[in-house]
Amino acid sequence: MMMIGSGVQLPFLPLWLAAKGLSVSQIATVVAAMMAVRVIGAPLFAYIADRSGNRILVIRLCSVLALLAYVTMPFTSTYGQILPVALAAGLFFAPVFPLTEGFSVDASAAHGLDYGRIRLWASLSFLLGSLASGALLTSLPHAATVWLIAGAQCFNVLATFLLPPEPKRAGDHPTSSFDFSAALKFLFLSRFTVFLFAASLANASHAMMYSFSSVHWTSLGFSTLTIGILWACAVLAEVGLFAFSGRVIEWLGSPLLLCVGLTGGIVRWVGMALASNVIEMGILQAMHAISFACSHLALMHFIRLNVPQKLRNTAQGLYAALAGGILLSSVTWLSGPLYQAYGGLAYLGMAVICSLGLVLALSYVRLSPKVRLAVAA
Repeated sequence: MMMIGSGVQLPFLPLWLAAKGLSVSQIATVVAAMMAVRVIGAPLFAYIADRSGNRILVIRLCSVLALLAYVTMPFTSTYGQILPVALAAGLFFAPVFPLTEGFSVDASAAHGLDYGRIRLWASLSFLLGSLASGALLTSLPHAATVWLIAGAQCFNVLATFLLPPEPKRAGDHPTSSFDFSAALKFLFLSRFTVFLFAASLANASHAMMYSFSSVHWTSLGFSTLTIGILWACAVLAEVGLFAFSGRVIEWLGSPLLLCVGLTGGIVRWVGMALASNVIEMGILQAMHAISFACSHLALMHFIRLNVPQKLRNTAQGLYAALAGGILLSSVTWLSGPLYQAYGGLAYLGMAVICSLGLVLALSYVRLSPKVRLAVAA
């Protein structure tokens, strides 16, 4: 249920912003700002979760605060009013999914479960959000989008209160379990840095799709229902990969899987720059299983296998800050002028970003085919 709101927001928030009269550059700024604020929100609340040892409480508190911000958004009307409320929503929602995902990774490892088969339910809830909102917006005005987002966030809050208790691990001492200097050393002075940046570039390459795909498809004459279906194609393909993620990881390993994801991203974005009809777009959307899911799975399993237990929340938060904050917001901000100047051809810039990530990933595979990080616990 946690991703229902994101399933509404990612495809259709730009349409609501456009309906409010915001320019292309202002839309890009709002969407990018909501991503940029993750740089603060994700690691800050991950730090609090590690220090307090109460990850579930942090998840619940942040989800409630995010809901309050989203409920306020429908009462804003100008760019100056929308931006600060959007920032608050982005700040508090930033740690919710990374911390919950860390919870899922730990639970799957502890109980011998396939993480991908747990993660696919988040993708299915995203699918529900995008399809339902796409269908509703065929008869509702685009101005109603933000009400749908606010309503969907209620499901996110409910889901946090359905999380099972987190078992106390022997030897846990919350007040002494986190060393911030060790976390910084882990991020900037280990081989994990190369892997993290490559995976983050893969994620950042989706900025154009997240911010302007719906606007672009609308300009091509696609209906909101068609747009929802295109997003559904991406999510269903992603779910298909997650369902067999255990075998995929065992077959390829995290480094090679990351290379596959980045290579698929290059092909996808070049195709998106040239495609103009629904069938072509549907096929390219199905490549989300490669461009996003492969890269995401590679990093999640890398964290599970290589990051010390007491630093995993922090690692998740740092990934969210870098991939979903610094890089994704920067590329999203650039997507505005790129799209304004070149239209769909702006996707070629996303292919360049994937190419940079692939260079890093290939260098990692060449230098460190079998990596076990030596980070002090």
